[in-house]
Amino acid sequence: MKRNMVKLIAASLACAMMLSACGGGQGGGTATTAANGAAGNGGADATQAKTDQTEASNQASGGEKVVVMAQTGDWDSFMVMNTTNAGADNVNELMFDRLMVINTDGTFEPRLADKWETNEAQDKITYHLNENAKWHDGEPVTAEDVVYSAQVASSAEYNYLRRIRMQYFEGTDETGCELSADSVGVKAVDDHTVEFTLKTPMDPAIIYALIIRDFYIIPKHLLSDISDADLVNDDFWQKPIGSGPCIFDSMESGVSIEFKANKDYYLGAPDFDRLVFKKVQSSNLLSGLMSGEIDVLSGNSQIPLADWEAANNTPGVVAKSIPTFAYQYMAMNTSRDYLTEDIRHAISLAINRQVIVDQLLQGQARIAIGPLPEDHKYFNTKLLPIEYDPEKAKSMVEAAGWDPNRELEMLVSTGNEVREKSAILIQQDLQKIGIKTRIQTLDFPTLLTNARNGDYDLCFIGSSGSVDPSESVPNVTAGYINNFAQLKDPTLGQIGESGAKEITFEARKKIYDEYQEVLFQQMPKAYLYFTNDLFAYSDKLENVREGALDYNVNKNVWAWKVNK
Repeated sequence: MKRNMVKLIAASLACAMMLSACGGGQGGGTATTAANGAAGNGGADATQAKTDQTEASNQASGGEKVVVMAQTGDWDSFMVMNTTNAGADNVNELMFDRLMVINTDGTFEPRLADKWETNEAQDKITYHLNENAKWHDGEPVTAEDVVYSAQVASSAEYNYLRRIRMQYFEGTDETGCELSADSVGVKAVDDHTVEFTLKTPMDPAIIYALIIRDFYIIPKHLLSDISDADLVNDDFWQKPIGSGPCIFDSMESGVSIEFKANKDYYLGAPDFDRLVFKKVQSSNLLSGLMSGEIDVLSGNSQIPLADWEAANNTPGVVAKSIPTFAYQYMAMNTSRDYLTEDIRHAISLAINRQVIVDQLLQGQARIAIGPLPEDHKYFNTKLLPIEYDPEKAKSMVEAAGWDPNRELEMLVSTGNEVREKSAILIQQDLQKIGIKTRIQTLDFPTLLTNARNGDYDLCFIGSSGSVDPSESVPNVTAGYINNFAQLKDPTLGQIGESGAKEITFEARKKIYDEYQEVLFQQMPKAYLYFTNDLFAYSDKLENVREGALDYNVNKNVWAWKVNK
């Protein structure tokens, strides 16, 4: 695949920003100037203050409608197939479209696809695209864009970080990699109809809930002339062109991103002119909402529990607590010879999950023993009750001959207050059974790198969960990039994937019951709790989706009504 150089050179000349992985931005908008670059942190603070003042002035004078969305975590890339970072998903979901909106209650709604159906054999899914969809440069979105996106996602030249999901499609191997050039079973029937062919008949909900939620559509007419191997580092991603409700304008690396509203968005023009996406410390979220400097939280960002009561009693702030399938866990590095299965079970037994939920999370969560909550239709009730027994755990540690002088390294991401406090509580729990730990805080991209490389003992990670029980399977599959626990035994992956080949609920339930039991037995992770979405926004916004949606992370921004 080669690049259309004329269009990309034009895009490059129009763009002067740098990716967030770099030291500083060089965007052409209000977010960054040469003077700010020379001013260091002080320049950045001044820039942000100026931006805030400009926004306030615009709205007060009846000018632009500006919405400020706050996120507590980092974003790492605009290349939608080169990230598993939830913070990046929040940004990319504004610019790029997926085929469907997936709800946590197991229902699905149109996005780029107006409608879809499966054939009688349940080995083909046909999507009918919205005929009004356009790229931000005005070109129409077609079925060929969907085909191209699938070809890149399964390309042998490029390792799409979520590529294992592509394994269900005809023309791919067990890793999701194409068997030959562009062999993935996705084809355009006509300009607005695309057909996905599966290797075997299966429950289409697996495709909807797991693959489509991560499958962003990228523009073939701008990218197809560049090799897949070079695509990830292309200049296009410095100022990407998508088809979503927001159009990229400028960025200050690690601080903020500015978007213009896509007034031609096929699902409806957003009722704002600009959206400013800002990184904000969690401790400043409520004060920002109260002062009007923040209008809404992005997906995966939460009001701190210390501020939750105040948020519920603050005029002008709408606060909602919604149970989700999202879960937090502590991965345990199974490649460490001293972290044996017995020790891993002892660690899990020693954790007082109820204290974490009741005291640290103020009851805004549910304790976990696996990746499915008790109200999930695929939950295996044999895992109940969830055991807490520090005395038994201490006996297991002593019986294993644990070296009391050994100190385990426990990785926690900065900016996630709940994880940081959970780590302290768990550190105290483990101290009681004779296991010492040392907490190390890292920015989330660095933590991910360390976890993927197995450079840790214990590590705090989270997942959005899913209505489909196979969501967690790749993360315990030997060889997968997000197999943080470094499992080498293929059993869990094999059991989990076998469930994808069944069509009926009864057959799948039996397999995923076994999967949960083996997962508990091997104990590569200490599952901690399922979070509530502590979402909040200014009452100047209306029609904000308050329900927790599976990967519809930014709550349908095109449907919002913005009152000045």
